[in-house]
Amino acid sequence: MKILYAATGDIAADLLQALYGKGLVKAVLTAPDAPGKRGKGLVPPPVKVKAEELGLPVYQPETLRSEARRHVREMGVDTLMSFCYGKIFGPMFLSLFENTFNVHPSLLPLHRGCSPIYGAIKDLDRVTGISVQEIAAGVDEGDVFASAEIPLDGTETAASLEETVRKMAPSVVLPMLEDFSPERKKAQEGAPSYTGFIGKDDGRLDFSLPFNVLHATVRACSPWPKAYAMLNGAPLYITGVWGSAFSEAEEASEAPGTIVCAVKGRGLKVATGNGYLYISKVLPPARKEMDALSYLNGNRAIIGSVLE
Repeated sequence: MKILYAATGDIAADLLQALYGKGLVKAVLTAPDAPGKRGKGLVPPPVKVKAEELGLPVYQPETLRSEARRHVREMGVDTLMSFCYGKIFGPMFLSLFENTFNVHPSLLPLHRGCSPIYGAIKDLDRVTGISVQEIAAGVDEGDVFASAEIPLDGTETAASLEETVRKMAPSVVLPMLEDFSPERKKAQEGAPSYTGFIGKDDGRLDFSLPFNVLHATVRACSPWPKAYAMLNGAPLYITGVWGSAFSEAEEASEAPGTIVCAVKGRGLKVATGNGYLYISKVLPPARKEMDALSYLNGNRAIIGSVLE
């Protein structure tokens, strides 16, 4: 195979390295460089940085229309491998390849779409995984060539689960390619679920909900967009929670959102609609992230206040 590797985020870097080590990658397709924070010029996608370290040619078209198709046709590639690339492949583009693969960080048909890691954590899944599918016209609807499970213990953040997927992807993809047969693909089974784009409002916490739902939201929104609630009229970002979302709820008697007390080794104890949430890290307005007890040391009056 002569692979065109289409990817953008850091999650895809280890698989690129592994495919390169097997001599399978001919070129890399990735997103254009994007403006950095606070006007610090253009920043290359992480996969571009890795590709250039490996000495691979990189192509960064704005669209995948006729000019891009012509350019790809001249590359001499015969296989498309996509992993969190960020653009939709049309039928004319896909027709350039003998085989197409998409690496998707979920057990399809669960969590189709652009935010599967967020979806698995937010939905309190006990297991997620990685699927290698054929690229189809519908989003993540293609037949599956290979898959592997990742058990979840209710403490994962989006960042830590992404790192697990990053490290695990080569062990799922390489064996599939080494013993590849198109006939081995299987149709997806079961009812599908879908994920969409994540925005700031997805991190808004409602403390009338059960503690495990809030626990999952904080972790699914870490490191972005960050979960938050309002405290005395200002947003307080909640960036860490103690324990597992799969533990049994304690009985709470206070109104939801009440900051009850501080517990050493756990953080701020907050009442929810069902049990208590222990907040271990916070990001106050115009401050740096800190552990919750350090925040309390300078804000003793928050005990008894209500997070809204």
